[in-house]
Amino acid sequence: MKKLDVIIGALICLLIVAFVASRFIKLPSGVITDLSRSNVSISAVILPHHDLVKRQRQQFLGEIKKNINTPETVILLSPNHYLSGTADIQTTDQIWEITSGQISPDLEVIKALEGLASNEPGSFANEHGIKLVLADLWQQFPDSKIVPLIFKTGVAKQKLERLETLLTANCRDCLLVASVDFSHYQPTQLADLHDQLAIRSLTTLNIDKILTDVEVDSPPALALAIMWAKAHQTEKFTVSNHTNSGLITSQPDAEGTSHLFATYSTGKEQPVEPVVSFIIGGDVMFGRSIAHNFLSGGLAKSFDQLGDRVFWGTDSSIVNLEGPISATAVPDNEDPNNLHFNFPPETINAIKYIKVKAVSLANNHSGNAGSTGLETTRALLTKAGIQPLSGPGNGDIDRVVSFEGEGLALDIIGVHSLVSQPDLAPLIKKLKTDPTHRVLVFPHWGVEYQPKHSSLQEKLAHSWIDAGADLVIGAHPHVIQDAEIYKNRPIFYSLGNLLFDQTFSKETQQGLIVAGEITNNNIRLFALPVESKKLKPTLMRGEVKSKILDTLYSTVNSFIKTESSGRVVDLPSN
Repeated sequence: MKKLDVIIGALICLLIVAFVASRFIKLPSGVITDLSRSNVSISAVILPHHDLVKRQRQQFLGEIKKNINTPETVILLSPNHYLSGTADIQTTDQIWEITSGQISPDLEVIKALEGLASNEPGSFANEHGIKLVLADLWQQFPDSKIVPLIFKTGVAKQKLERLETLLTANCRDCLLVASVDFSHYQPTQLADLHDQLAIRSLTTLNIDKILTDVEVDSPPALALAIMWAKAHQTEKFTVSNHTNSGLITSQPDAEGTSHLFATYSTGKEQPVEPVVSFIIGGDVMFGRSIAHNFLSGGLAKSFDQLGDRVFWGTDSSIVNLEGPISATAVPDNEDPNNLHFNFPPETINAIKYIKVKAVSLANNHSGNAGSTGLETTRALLTKAGIQPLSGPGNGDIDRVVSFEGEGLALDIIGVHSLVSQPDLAPLIKKLKTDPTHRVLVFPHWGVEYQPKHSSLQEKLAHSWIDAGADLVIGAHPHVIQDAEIYKNRPIFYSLGNLLFDQTFSKETQQGLIVAGEITNNNIRLFALPVESKKLKPTLMRGEVKSKILDTLYSTVNSFIKTESSGRVVDLPSN
């Protein structure tokens, strides 16, 4: 018994020593430890610079400070908001004067980055991604030095990898802080969808998704944070808070900014729910009055009220391209009776501007320049990294485009159903033999200018869903048509026009964008009404938006959930 008492006493002593050590042993500089769990460290922090959440940012850094020895150096990453200076990666060795004190640069580390990060102090004069965060960092880490880095968009992945290697070699125990605001200028409902892809990509450490698909103000800063986390074996991503200015101000329709407070800590990459997200727009054309009014200044100007972020931030995005694209200049012809479309080469830049990943050629105008023009269109789109979907003939339906999400893929079938109705069932069933694939049918069908779908549209939509399709979203009538839920599958019969010069009625200057996610358990989607003003589409907001949605959702009300950000169609997927 005495021996047992001695052993028990020794164990108790060891536990006490371990407890005390966990509170007082000095940790490596810059490594944050969560004392509620043993052997957990944090190498990277992601926080917003938007000062609407300044208090939350201060509290977040304060929580981190509780469990960290003051880092010798903080690496502070930010977007280059104003595209200042010459280089795509820039730093500065200036001393920072703030109200509370002074922050010194880490000259040794900055010198080690020469040749990769250009020393351009002028670019930092008005860079709020750096300046708004400095005082909060100084409050928690007044003795830490700083290595500020700002990034222009489009920094090559290989260059970021070299930067991470240099930083790890010269500043391994530094704390990396990515000052990044998430979705910008979107209504809260769309911003949240965009943010879900960002959070998923950060969780799975998917650098390629971050650099190409995620809608934030600095993809390079987030990509570098992932590289840093991997190099430090801190691959567990944890979100502490996720907010949006639209919800904070109770204005979910307003142009908002999303905020993410998160860390990378010791641990392995965490699994996420299988999901694929999408955003679908209606008919677009770049001839007649669109070309006449915008071509001289760049066709992308036709989208400057919509902006370049709406279709950015999802796994898949598509619109219906209502005509062929020429490789050479085309005559200016704004005659509204001209129905033989041929779009100028600049069309490619306009589609790239809004970041649409695929366009449907399954319509009655894509063959207007003949088979040669159709092949030219496909070649131009493919070269630009835009996937061409289907075509005007029945033989084109096998030209399916597929988009990868996380553990799920979305296959999109385009079909021109105005003249004949090819049987899609064999193709749908073939695609659905892979249990990770979901199928969207994007038909060109219906009667022009009619707000109610036809019996033929309904028959076709039901047959496709019976064959296994998960969604049916249509185009061609040039007006918004009604919606239906059939066997827990959504049907939007017509999205109407996104960009078109049919100014003869209010209805032809309105349309829908439908966006959402598909998981193993459900399909969630919502509609965003758009209207064109002086030929420029823009998102509807407020009462005019509500009236459109009241009409659209009236036939599917039992499937509608009203959330703080807006109304959503929520359907079980099995």
